[in-house]
Amino acid sequence: MDRKQHRLLRNIVVYGLGISIISFIIYKIGIFEVYAVLASANIGIYLFAVFIYLVTLYVLSMRWNYLLKLNGYSAGSKNLLLLITMGQFINNVTPSMKGGSEPFRAYYLSKLEQIPYHVSFSAVIIERILDSVIFLIFSFFVIIYFALKGVVYTEAFAIAWFLIMALTILIVYIAMHKKWAFKITLQIAKVVTKFSSKTLNEQKIKDTINKFQKTMIFFKGNRKGMITALLISSAWWLLDIFRIYVLFIAISTNVAFISVASTYLVALLVGILPTLPGGLGTSDTAMIAMYSFFNIPYSNAAAGTLLDRSISYIGVTIIGSIAFKIIKKKSKENSYEVES
Repeated sequence: MDRKQHRLLRNIVVYGLGISIISFIIYKIGIFEVYAVLASANIGIYLFAVFIYLVTLYVLSMRWNYLLKLNGYSAGSKNLLLLITMGQFINNVTPSMKGGSEPFRAYYLSKLEQIPYHVSFSAVIIERILDSVIFLIFSFFVIIYFALKGVVYTEAFAIAWFLIMALTILIVYIAMHKKWAFKITLQIAKVVTKFSSKTLNEQKIKDTINKFQKTMIFFKGNRKGMITALLISSAWWLLDIFRIYVLFIAISTNVAFISVASTYLVALLVGILPTLPGGLGTSDTAMIAMYSFFNIPYSNAAAGTLLDRSISYIGVTIIGSIAFKIIKKKSKENSYEVES
C-alpha cells in the first residue's frame, strides 16, 4: 500500500468514526425529532449567522494584518482572507479544532506577499498566544461558574485548563530562548529534509531564529500594540460565540448567552485534544451534553450543533479547500526568493 492509499484509508476511518458518533447520537435522540427542529429553522436568521461567520474571518485577517503592520509590513486583503479560509480548512482536517494551520499560513503568506519568514512566523505565533490568553481568561470564569453550579467534571475541566496554560507558557519560553528554539527547529528541519531535495543549513537556521526572536522581543515590548491585538482577538471570540447564539434563535430555542459561551469553551477544550479531525464527533458530543445540562431539549441541542457544524465545518472546509488550491497555484507562479 503506497502513501496515498494509506492516507485515503486513514481518512475514511477517522471521518467515518466521527460521522458515526454524530449519527448514533442523533439516532438515540430521535432522527425525526431532530429533523423537525431543523425544518423549523428560520432561513433568514440562519443566513445572518453565516454572515457573522464571514465577519469573524474578516476580523481574523484584520488582526493578522495589524500584527504585520506593527513590524512595518502589510498584506493584501484578498490574500489574507484566502489564507485565513485555508487555515480554517486545515484546522478542520487536523486533530484540533483551533490549531494546526499556523505554519502553512505563515509559509504561504511569505510566498504570496514577499514578507520575510521570521516576520510571518512570529506573527502567527503571536496570534496563537493571544488566542490562548483569551481562551484561558474566558474559560477561567466558566470553570468558576461550573464550580458554583456544581457541574460534574468541573475538576477535569480545571486540570485541562492548567495543562493548556502550562503548554502556552512552555511555547513562549521555547520561542524566547535561542538554545531550545534552535534544537527543536533543527530536529524538525532534519525530518523535513528526509522527504525533500533541500539540504540542511544549520547556520541559516541560526540566523533565522535570531531574526525571529528579535521580532518576538519587538512584539513583547510593544504593549499598546499587543493590547489592541488582544481587543481584536476578544471581538473575534465573542462574535464566534454570538453566531451560535443566533443559530439557536433561528430554531426558536430560548438559551442564555452564558450557556452558549460555556458550551462553546468546553467543546473547544475537548476539540483541542488530539482526537478526530476538527474534533468531529467528540466536540459535538460535548456540545449536546452541555446544552442538555442547561435544560435545552436534546433535539434542539442536536439541531443547533448540526447548524453550527454546517457553517464552521462543512461550509468552510469546502471553501477552504478551494482557497488552498488557489494559494498553491499563486505561490508557484511567484518565483522570487523570500528572505528568511
